[in-house]
Amino acid sequence: MDSTKQKKILLKTTIILSALVVIGLIIGLTVFFKFRMYTIFTERGSRLYSPSEIRQIKAESENDGQNDFLASMKARLESGTGINPLLREYYSDQFIYTIDGRYYFSPINFELKQNKLDNSNFVKNSDGEIQYTENGVVTSHMGIDISRYQGSIDFSKVKESGVEFAMIRCGYRGYGGGNITDDTSFDTYARDALTNDIKIGAYFFSQAITTEEAVEEANYVIEKLKPYNVEYPVVIDIEEVTAGTSRQESLTNTELTDVVVAFCEQIKNAGYTPMIYSNSRYFAGKLEMERLEDYEKWYAFYADVPYMPYEFSMWQYTNQGTIDGISGDVDLNISFKSW
Repeated sequence: MDSTKQKKILLKTTIILSALVVIGLIIGLTVFFKFRMYTIFTERGSRLYSPSEIRQIKAESENDGQNDFLASMKARLESGTGINPLLREYYSDQFIYTIDGRYYFSPINFELKQNKLDNSNFVKNSDGEIQYTENGVVTSHMGIDISRYQGSIDFSKVKESGVEFAMIRCGYRGYGGGNITDDTSFDTYARDALTNDIKIGAYFFSQAITTEEAVEEANYVIEKLKPYNVEYPVVIDIEEVTAGTSRQESLTNTELTDVVVAFCEQIKNAGYTPMIYSNSRYFAGKLEMERLEDYEKWYAFYADVPYMPYEFSMWQYTNQGTIDGISGDVDLNISFKSW
């Protein structure tokens, strides 16, 4: 066999092998992507449906009333009803919350104390402030929560605006280093509020990661409150950190609840009313609510009516309120109790 024939045979062999490799890669990638897509949709509890399957599903739904349900949803969405109110209505046995656009469903524990407030009783007055009424009579109490970020406050004007109570931050634990730090305005705010006949409560932004740290935080708060007549609750503020990494981020639900219980028990033993401040994400998905029945709840939810299945006694309904005597935005609250 001469060298020319050998080169031709070698060239043909190379081309065939290359083609086989390319075909193998195409087959391999196709199988991989099909498997990956299957995995993704299986993980999500769904899959891709072909157009013929979709037509079949629609045809079958006409026989079992599903079309009426879908038509009702469509009509209500077109009329301006948002998707969140619809979901809350249709999944009334679930506490629904969102994180970064993703929906989470937490089964409601109906053995716990339930929210018995009637949403039709919430009204907004001419100043944009929300009140709770019964038989036309306002039964809620107007309040604010403040920290040093509010700057100088004229509490006489705040009182004239109808504010009955002020929840004042007395300190916080850093989410980075974990050090406890004073809120430098607490003493001034507490004295001036009380001087103007505004009742006060206090809150502490917690970043405790052990029960020992929670007790340390509570003892710090108790010491700060000694000079003042604090009638409203003393609160552990549990919420996500938006500008960094929370020390509590890695805690399990049980560990985080241990922290909350330890704080509240220490506050209760000192003669104050303990309270927990948080939002849907925590009350639905991060705290073991069955262990927190004995403590008051302060709920942060920015809307015209609250969405909360469990009993709560205070509601923070906006972080963009305006009150005469305070420059800039302030958190507005109503309390359903008077302490």
